Amino acid sequence: MAVFVAWVSIKKQRETIKKDKTISLLMKDLEDDFLKSGMRILRHIHNSEDDDVAIYANSTHLQDKEAIAIRNLLNYYENISVGVAADIYDIEMVKKSQKSMIIAIYKQSEPFITRLREQNKNPNLYIEFEKFIDILND
Repeated sequence: MAVFVAWVSIKKQRETIKKDKTISLLMKDLEDDFLKSGMRILRHIHNSEDDDVAIYANSTHLQDKEAIAIRNLLNYYENISVGVAADIYDIEMVKKSQKSMIIAIYKQSEPFITRLREQNKNPNLYIEFEKFIDILND
């Protein structure tokens, strides 16, 4: 019985820590200028009739501020995706608070990801982010 009580206590403590980490992550998303800037640039390119997000994956645009902002944003969400897959973050909390925003970021950046994969001959670039979107859509 004591072992069971200890197991339950450890499990609850782990869930509390996971939720605390998730809340910290979600708050960072709302306050981080770096992320807000990346989202703003991505949305601007997406909404522009004269711009295409995929061109920023080309090597000629590698150092453009837009390309850097998009890569930084994708790298951030790739890391979040790895954290969710590793059960570090609470997926239900992420779904409830940022599902639509994260899916929109992926959809807007998908042509960039596709071109980057082609350019680098690496179909695994941002694959964890892609898997994460599948989870969010479930």
